[in-house]
Amino acid sequence: MKKLTNALESCGSPLSDTPQRASHYFARLMTPSQVDEATQRQPPEVRQKTEGHWVLCGDASASMFHLLKSVPAKQFPARLTAFNSPAGFGYFVLTHQVEQYQHRFLLGLTDPVVRTFLESIANAGKMTFMLGDDDGNDALLLENPLLPNMFMPVLAMAPEVNLETQRAALGELPCVQAVMGNTLQVPSLLERYAVQHVSVSLLLPAVLNERYMAALDKASSV
Repeated sequence: MKKLTNALESCGSPLSDTPQRASHYFARLMTPSQVDEATQRQPPEVRQKTEGHWVLCGDASASMFHLLKSVPAKQFPARLTAFNSPAGFGYFVLTHQVEQYQHRFLLGLTDPVVRTFLESIANAGKMTFMLGDDDGNDALLLENPLLPNMFMPVLAMAPEVNLETQRAALGELPCVQAVMGNTLQVPSLLERYAVQHVSVSLLLPAVLNERYMAALDKASSV
């Protein structure tokens, strides 16, 4: 598994000083039941491709999306990367590439939802990726080329953690997101192309929802 310790020591490290060519978005992880509910009114071919699947949703830059859409096959080179930060918090990245463009899903291993997802996929659960057009209305479904056993080492890096640890990990999340927007962090998956632009879709940890709902309750009681 790749180590990003040096890069994460400071957001001003040599790697993060490299000119950034990145677009940042938020990701969504949908359980099979949520997918089934969301696709009830979708065409039969969509339901067939996603039935019983987890779906990891994100966005790509308009240029990358245009290239993805122009390729007949919807299974692209993919790579799984996992690492620990200097503070000891784990993350993993799912990378896709088309020509000189990469898309990277960034997920925190201190998030219980992510652990549940990994347990399912490592035990032959089904997964599909969905990428949108730069926060637009168009989207593509991408097949998953990664085998279940590839997720076992990542699952081993995701022990059950308490709420205090989940909250502590939030502090470094902006720095991790910035570092993962660096074109050098994940090697090119295609020999003919150097990575020129990265789209990063960050899955916000579930603990943020808990804190947000607590803030709403507090505000409503004023």
